[in-house]
Amino acid sequence: MLAPLGVYLVMGERAKNVLGNWRDWAVQHNVAVMAVLSPVLGLKLVGDGVSILAS
Repeated sequence: MLAPLGVYLVMGERAKNVLGNWRDWAVQHNVAVMAVLSPVLGLKLVGDGVSILAS
């Protein structure tokens, strides 16, 4: 979340092109990103629950 802010603060107005490319990539690959993040976050939650129950 801080990466786009950092790019904008460092590059100023020149960051519009870079950030626009990042946005376009994120829109194009939204399904793949969610397909990876959802199981990872789910496993993290399950692991936290198991560790709470085990202690």
